[in-house]
Amino acid sequence: MLRGRIILRTNLRSVGAFLRYLSTAHQAPKHNNFEEYDFLMEETRSPKDIVKDYLSQQELDEYVKKEGMRLPQEHSKFRNEDGTFIKGNTSAEARLDDRTLLGKLDHSIARLPDSIAKVIENNILKLSIPARLRHTVMEVYQAMSKDQIQKTPIAPLHCNAHIAAFFLQDYSHASQVLSELQRRVGKDKFNPQRVLDIGYGPATGMVALNEIMGDNWVPKEKDSYIVGRKNDEMKKRAKLILSRQLNENYSGKEEVAEVEEVKGEELSKEEEEETASATEENDYIGPVDVRRLNIRTKLRNTLPMTKTYDLIIIHSSLLSKEFNFPKDVDDNLHMVLKLLAPGGHIVLIERGNAVGFETIARARQVMIRPEAHRHEMGKIPRPYIKGSKGKPQRSQREPKYTDDQHIMFEEELDLQEAMEKARAEGEEFEKELNEKYGDVTEEELKFEDEEEMELFEADTPVEDLVNKVDYHLSVIAPCAHHRRCPLQMGDPKYYKISNHKHRMNFCSFSKVTKRPDYTMQLKKGTKLAVPWDRSADDGIGKITRGQRKQLSGSGRPGGNDTESGSYSYLIVQRSLNDAETIKKIEELRSFSDNVVDHSQQTNWPRILSTPQKLKKNVRMTVCSAEGNIETWQVPKSMGKQVYHDARKSAWGDLWPLGAKTKTVKNRLSNEAKEELDFLYKTTKKTFLKEQQRKVWKKKVGTSAHQFDDGFLATEIMASQLEASKKYRSQGRKAKFDVDPSQFDGN
Repeated sequence: MLRGRIILRTNLRSVGAFLRYLSTAHQAPKHNNFEEYDFLMEETRSPKDIVKDYLSQQELDEYVKKEGMRLPQEHSKFRNEDGTFIKGNTSAEARLDDRTLLGKLDHSIARLPDSIAKVIENNILKLSIPARLRHTVMEVYQAMSKDQIQKTPIAPLHCNAHIAAFFLQDYSHASQVLSELQRRVGKDKFNPQRVLDIGYGPATGMVALNEIMGDNWVPKEKDSYIVGRKNDEMKKRAKLILSRQLNENYSGKEEVAEVEEVKGEELSKEEEEETASATEENDYIGPVDVRRLNIRTKLRNTLPMTKTYDLIIIHSSLLSKEFNFPKDVDDNLHMVLKLLAPGGHIVLIERGNAVGFETIARARQVMIRPEAHRHEMGKIPRPYIKGSKGKPQRSQREPKYTDDQHIMFEEELDLQEAMEKARAEGEEFEKELNEKYGDVTEEELKFEDEEEMELFEADTPVEDLVNKVDYHLSVIAPCAHHRRCPLQMGDPKYYKISNHKHRMNFCSFSKVTKRPDYTMQLKKGTKLAVPWDRSADDGIGKITRGQRKQLSGSGRPGGNDTESGSYSYLIVQRSLNDAETIKKIEELRSFSDNVVDHSQQTNWPRILSTPQKLKKNVRMTVCSAEGNIETWQVPKSMGKQVYHDARKSAWGDLWPLGAKTKTVKNRLSNEAKEELDFLYKTTKKTFLKEQQRKVWKKKVGTSAHQFDDGFLATEIMASQLEASKKYRSQGRKAKFDVDPSQFDGN
């Protein structure tokens, strides 16, 4: 009975729905003609056009409001009408505040130009035996991990290993730092005409600068000093790499030749033949005679002490030996600063390790002397006394008794009186010359370098001539202040204390680079594909036979096609040395109220580590304009835009939007530093004892041959090898100029 009632109710509902459908007027269904159906036209319709046949205007507006969909006539507030971004290059940059975008670093993946990557692979690295090259690169990495300093490569194999190991990351670091300098100065204003590059590598800084400035950049002078007395092999490779850049092409006849851009899509037959021949040259594998190559950059063996430069790039070459710290840094820096022209920039780039950071911090201390201006805030240019022509003189009190200096002073006064008499006689002689030869014109009175000279009046006091400091330096990046570096320890030795390594941080930054083919091929095999084992003597340690078989001929499992490298850097500008600029600097220092203007970009704090994204809060560690390491909290309550920009901030950016809470980290006290000195000495003694135990091991045996000298055993093995039949046969096949059996090693 119950089942019949349910079926009856269901049938009644179906009949009611059918009657309501008949009572409503419906349009006849359209004929679906597949031949006339345009898929693209249907898919490009807006949501309003799709449902307009089924919804009323009121229902459509409610649907759009509910779903959050834009009508076709509306545009994004971050884009122009043509779809381009109002600011920035990406949608993420378009949503940032103007100040945040101005302080952003370039976090894109750096790429080495294909032409340079090909010439390194085909004409440099493939000239070496792959196994020997990988072994030498492994030794270079081990030396860098141990000493943290680049060394001068001499032999061809070591030059190739240096390029294979360091050039890619050094290029990306130089490109990143020089790009920041270009943004700070202004892309239109940044056009250095005299450039000097200093480093161990193949003119890495010059290669990066050429790529940044473009193919049409033709400065007046480009010099590259490759550090080392025996640098001929590295100079050859530098010339080969530079020759692949268009702005380095030099015919040998024209001193200045601009590279013309190819206009139009069609090329003539001659241009097509030249392009084809250039492609064949790029694909050529083998040695290249660099004597036939002409480039604009002059590769030097020494520093030119008679020239001045608008831009000086120093790449990992201020410190040669760690035990020479800080003398090497001071001497090399003083030598280079003599070459910096007024208004020029000097760029220092080091590896992002403890030694590299301390080298940069020491160079910064030498240039701006923060200990001499302890209470000064802001970024007023600091006097560099050693490079200035005039030296500040200290006032002396008059002594009670007469000494030799007073007598010398009186003699100088008598000499001045005699010179005045001679000048009066000279005026009479000048009248005679004018009557005989005529008056002297203004052009004849001009000096050759009058534009660079500063003229003084005849009655100018001697103090203004002597006390005038005409060399001032200011830090552009990365520091937000001119005070003492809060992370500087003063010596790299403190970072070697094993129990306190985690407590010491240093300022460094990171850059991700796309790996070209030659690095992918280089890091195949067991020597460069396994993780480093610092406890092992060879850096590799023991691996199983299965792991060795798996890694042979392939790269590291799960490896990426990008690699990241850390670096420390410093960009310093020399102020102009004209009278107006020097007077302005003196007024700023005299009337400074020591209040930091946080609206200026030079005073914005720098983010020193990756910001921590917490719940409704962002925590970042910054180096503030007051010269402290501070932890800033940027919560969501500060505003939607500020919180959004804080979550999009990254390591190395400038942060201009402030914070809600700021916590200053304590600096290392003098008592703690004394304790570190004691710990370092203790650790050093323990380390030396362990090394002696490894070298001097007690030998126990019954045979006297076990205690023979190792050099004697080596000589015996060498004699046995030379006496073998295989050695003599291979020596005859090799056709040596000297008979190996009679060769004594000289």
